[in-house]
Amino acid sequence: MSPSTVLIVRDEAASTLRQAFDAGREGTPQIVIVRGEAGIGKTRLLQEFHRELTILDAEAVFATGQCVDMGEIGSPYTPIRRLLRDLHSRLGDELLSAATPSARLALRGLLPEIAAPAASGATASDADTVSDALGALLDTVSHDRHLVLLIEDLHWSDTATLALLKTLSFTLRGEHLTLVMTYRTDDVGRGHPLRGVLADLERNRAVTFIDLERLAQDDAAALTRMLAPELDATAVQRIVERSDGLPFFIEELVALHEDRLPETLRDLLLARVESLSTGARDAVDLLAVGGVHIDSDLLDEAAQGWIERDRLHGGLREALAANILVTDSTGYGFRHALLQEAVHDDVLPSIRSGLHARFAGVLDVRLVEGHRELAAEVAEHWAQARDSVRAFDALIVARGFATDTAPEMVASQIGERMLEMWAQIPDAADRVGMSRSRFCARTAEDGLDDPRRALRIARSGLLETPPEHRTDRAALLNIASYALSILGDAAASRDSIIEALELLDRDDPSQHELLAECLLSRVRGAALSLRRDDFPELQRLTDEAISLTLRMDDPILQSRVVDAAAVLLCLAGSLHGALDRLRAHLVHAPTNRTELVLFISEQDVLVRLGRYAEADETTVQNVRGLPRDIDGLHFVELNHAEALFCLGRAEDGRRTAERGLDGIVGLQIMVSYGWRLLGLADIWSDRAELARQRFEQLRTEIDALTAEDGEELAGWGTCTLERLLNLAEIARDAGERTRTAEKAFEGALDIVRAKLEPGISRPHVVGAARALADAMHAGMDAEALEPVRAMIADVLDRHGADEASPAIAALVAAETARGTAGTPSETVDAWRAASDLAADGFVPVRQLWYARYRLAEALLDAGERDEASALLEMIGDGAPAHGIDVVARWARELAARAGLADADTGGLPQLTARERQVLELVAEGLTNPEIGQRLFISPKTASVHVSAILTKVGAANRTEAAAIFHRQG
Repeated sequence: MSPSTVLIVRDEAASTLRQAFDAGREGTPQIVIVRGEAGIGKTRLLQEFHRELTILDAEAVFATGQCVDMGEIGSPYTPIRRLLRDLHSRLGDELLSAATPSARLALRGLLPEIAAPAASGATASDADTVSDALGALLDTVSHDRHLVLLIEDLHWSDTATLALLKTLSFTLRGEHLTLVMTYRTDDVGRGHPLRGVLADLERNRAVTFIDLERLAQDDAAALTRMLAPELDATAVQRIVERSDGLPFFIEELVALHEDRLPETLRDLLLARVESLSTGARDAVDLLAVGGVHIDSDLLDEAAQGWIERDRLHGGLREALAANILVTDSTGYGFRHALLQEAVHDDVLPSIRSGLHARFAGVLDVRLVEGHRELAAEVAEHWAQARDSVRAFDALIVARGFATDTAPEMVASQIGERMLEMWAQIPDAADRVGMSRSRFCARTAEDGLDDPRRALRIARSGLLETPPEHRTDRAALLNIASYALSILGDAAASRDSIIEALELLDRDDPSQHELLAECLLSRVRGAALSLRRDDFPELQRLTDEAISLTLRMDDPILQSRVVDAAAVLLCLAGSLHGALDRLRAHLVHAPTNRTELVLFISEQDVLVRLGRYAEADETTVQNVRGLPRDIDGLHFVELNHAEALFCLGRAEDGRRTAERGLDGIVGLQIMVSYGWRLLGLADIWSDRAELARQRFEQLRTEIDALTAEDGEELAGWGTCTLERLLNLAEIARDAGERTRTAEKAFEGALDIVRAKLEPGISRPHVVGAARALADAMHAGMDAEALEPVRAMIADVLDRHGADEASPAIAALVAAETARGTAGTPSETVDAWRAASDLAADGFVPVRQLWYARYRLAEALLDAGERDEASALLEMIGDGAPAHGIDVVARWARELAARAGLADADTGGLPQLTARERQVLELVAEGLTNPEIGQRLFISPKTASVHVSAILTKVGAANRTEAAAIFHRQG
């Protein structure tokens, strides 16, 4: 294909890649994902991108990583190793000199042949994680040069690489860096591991997607004429029709130069290959068995005894000339992965297994020399060669390597493959060093990131484990219980773990570790559906588990039990007890994942206690210096964001929540929590429409999540009722106000339906009390109101006393006074008490401004106009600084209705900072897409802002809003 081809038929995609290249070169890291079906032109687009931009910027450093189809397992970090080799070939020892000693230790395990020794005295415990090491290395190397990293065929990527790329996409801080990746859409079906990663990447604002579609007939014809100008119109049309818009097929059809076209896709793919000489075909067959791309030295070694060296190289040259193969600085590859697949499948089975054995033998030698990273590849070749024992032995090594370097899920996938082969290996248990049942439990435990998969493995193990093997069955039942609790089946989880505990002997020291794990699962699972009658029994089990871990001197397991005990106390309403237990165990700043889990719980308890400033201070102190990719850090950021919102630091809270959401890997409950925080902030910053759109965008996810987590159900109920109550507050029509209040009351009922205990119900009772008061004003039936009234009273009665208790009780009492329409003086007294207590800072700042607004409203009803006027002015001036713009607007409108101030129909004080920016651009005459481009927001978000602005400033259209802006100066 000529250089101009891509520019003509893929000009938009090429332009996006150029923009990403230019931005990376200028110092803004860029990530682009190119996707489309097989043969659509992804590889060719990247080749042209590479060719063109290498000419434009000779100083840029390009490196390529190729994912390889090796079944479900895959060798961990295969494309990353290729990428590092490519970088090393271009930068030499300069690449390694940029790495810190700890990064070198991590990279040595990944790629021994290029990782230089670390500083003397460094040990394995000093090693960074692979993602942290790679991120730091790329950050350093890209400081003085532009790195352009290309990773192809993510649909074949191993699980470890997917996790690494996802982490890097959220944490990459390289100064001059452009990362481009591709994948086949038709190979990523339901259940494919890439799907979950893509769902998270699509929420990442730093990632741009390019969707390549089939060519329209005119473009397909143009491409055909460029490739073969001599063809007449009939031949061109015939090729266009047969290709069905796929550029790769157009190239193949044009290259045949035959009147009779192949009948099947397979025939089309093999047509050029079949025209090769015998020697060239042997070379191509060998290469196809090795993979899409093979290093030269590996190919030479595998060819020994199969084809002479001169004949091999001659065949390779012939295949290169026929445009079947391509070459680079390290080896040979097929021009397209579809070609490799077709050739591999066309090799006779007996010959194919023999060639796989050749590659397995060569790689086995390297494996013995210490290259454990090749073990999964060796296993795949031995399996294809039908040597199960050697494949099994290689999988044992691959699993050990994955355990040391990759996410646990990789080890689980390899373990599951070993379980499938177990019956074929006579002495499998001896080779692995444990029984099949125990290995099944270990494999299921490693795979808990995918609870359905872990549950399937555990249940298959139970079917094959006889009743007399009580310990093995208990281990499997424990894993099944934990998986069931993650999946939200609390009853089945409880039954499973109770059965496990009945199988264990509490007097047998050899079972104490498993016993502690089972006790932990019992407590953790029961906490999801805690009933007050369960608490004493669960407390006893927790104490027993802690006692066991102390006797075993197992600090990690002990920390997990302590965290479960703290959660249990928190759920029961004993927040101080939970905090004391956590702090007794966490005596210093967290340095690892286990300690960070305890700190996350400490943050959560501090926020529930209303000690927001302390939560902020301890977070800043304790996470300083922790690596960005440490598992759990993004949960810390979401908890921190909630504390910041409660303190009234709205912009800091928003940035922190968005940063936390960007890095969440896999745990959808936390994604829900983060979006809920942002939605609540939208509501109180007077962006109710944006909040509604956010909720609707996530409706399917929310419905699925809240079925598994009562607190999320209650949290979204609170968001719904507060959004609707705020709308009811400004409703001028009594009927509309009543209808909105009735809808909001459904949010309060959602809180009741969550059946939560006092420790996590209390944050929602103030909103529920507000809904109750509005519902009473709306004249709803008293019987319908009773469930919410009873829930509020029950939570306040059973929650332990703490710093936030007086203010929460006062706010509820004030809402009760408002709902029952007491005397004006009683209502004033109630809201004055609520405002004074809220000012102590132990309830969210939004509740303080809301209480002040209600106090001003009550003062007006009591005839205290001067005090009401001063208070309303203070609210209008002060609330927006805390992100509570909606209450400031209510205050201005109430003042205008009461005749205390002129109606503010054209002023700008009620606009948020972002809305002022948007209005300024509206005044310049920009359209919504142009505003979005200028402010780096979507046109849809710009439209929402414009609608909100028109409402707030009382303008009928954009022109009138622009006039108001200019008039206000």
